[in-house]
Amino acid sequence: MTGITSVLLSTVLCVNINQEPPICPSRPVGKFDINTQQRRQLIAAPDNFYPEQEQPTPSPIPIPVIPAVTPVIPTPKPTVPASVPPLSQLTQADQIAAKRAWKYFERNWNKQTGLVNSGDNYPWTTWWDQGSALLGIHAARQLGLLPKELFEQRMQTLLNTLEKLPLPETGLPNKAYSTNTAEMRQLNNKPDPKGISGWSALDMGRFLLGLHTMRSHYPEYSDRINHIVSRWQLSKLVKDGWLNGGITGNNGKIREVQEGRLGYEQYAAHSLKLWNIQASNALYNPPVKTVQVDGITLQVDQRNQQNSNATNYLTNDPYLLWGLELGWTDNIKPQVQNLLKVQVKRFQRTGIITAVNEDSLDRPPYFLYYSVYSNGQSWQAVNSRGKSYPQLRFVSTKAAFSWFAIMPNEYTKKLRDFVQNLAEQSRGFFSGKYENSQLGINASVDVNTNAIVLESLLYRARGQKPIVLGGNK
Repeated sequence: MTGITSVLLSTVLCVNINQEPPICPSRPVGKFDINTQQRRQLIAAPDNFYPEQEQPTPSPIPIPVIPAVTPVIPTPKPTVPASVPPLSQLTQADQIAAKRAWKYFERNWNKQTGLVNSGDNYPWTTWWDQGSALLGIHAARQLGLLPKELFEQRMQTLLNTLEKLPLPETGLPNKAYSTNTAEMRQLNNKPDPKGISGWSALDMGRFLLGLHTMRSHYPEYSDRINHIVSRWQLSKLVKDGWLNGGITGNNGKIREVQEGRLGYEQYAAHSLKLWNIQASNALYNPPVKTVQVDGITLQVDQRNQQNSNATNYLTNDPYLLWGLELGWTDNIKPQVQNLLKVQVKRFQRTGIITAVNEDSLDRPPYFLYYSVYSNGQSWQAVNSRGKSYPQLRFVSTKAAFSWFAIMPNEYTKKLRDFVQNLAEQSRGFFSGKYENSQLGINASVDVNTNAIVLESLLYRARGQKPIVLGGNK
């Protein structure tokens, strides 16, 4: 095993997520008042993905809340996807990028299960990562990188796996699974035969969005996908209008928690709406305030590390996925425009190319949230416990590709050009490059980066139509 591969394997396991994310007990329906929360009543952060290891091993107006009921799964009308320009009609730079990103999938698809590894050559996954995998495979199929016969073979294998997927007593998929056996795993990749790791509403939201994309664009799979999802207790993903996750409690039993922060919370809630799951407070009643960063006004979540023991990361990822896949709502556009504007201003002020994000790293602590604002401070690169790593600020490959696809301008083209060659021909794109030039490339390779590169290229090929809905509505 090469040194880089060893580091990359450790990346997936060693992203900085608390073993037990913060908790918030059920609250009455109504306007969220952060001041009523006691300091020890913790709230789950938008980082309910992976555990942090001690040592690395080879991460508006409020509307009435709709009562939690078993969702009725809508079946999209069988429509033929809008025609997409083949890869040969894209620019040469786009063609090269698409082929490089697709190499990740060729290396990391598991023929036994149809699942894709979260990290290069590492047979483990979460459902957030499998949502990315589905969207990356869809993009590759539409761009002509994945022949129809091979696409159908991979979908058949995946659906066979999902139909037989072992489920815990919760009735929802466990947080993590082996990609070569489809057995339930813990977040540290240890066996989890009883499925006591719980579930993530954010992860499930992204995966359900991926499944919706498949049943919408390829209606021949719609009935099977609906049947698979009907096995899952989706109503548990929302409680009192908020996203609801499950974690392992001190007694080994699942404890339900509120999950998500501004940006992540709304992206997942909009994704769940595709399956008639309504998280009305998450959509219309998030506890927000305005802050100034470099003179630019931004909205941030009031639930921060100090009052909830969970960080309110304001970073690119949820907003860019929202734009690429679903299309931004009118009320979020000013926030998104200012989010880009403040990163441009930092570049103008410092000369440092800036594209913040959550990303895996090729060195300790192996996963960071680089944010425009978090926990009362700007330009923070922190782990889930709030520890700062300013020396490891980085430019994110997936953020650069996404910004240029959605909002092409002089600065976003500069971003795209900066990351265009941050790839290894046989493995795919690296996560990015450190702002500290002495550290060089962030050589972590993962499914999310490469899937989002493909998504961004499909978005451009579709004439900037959202991937999930564009052409079918």
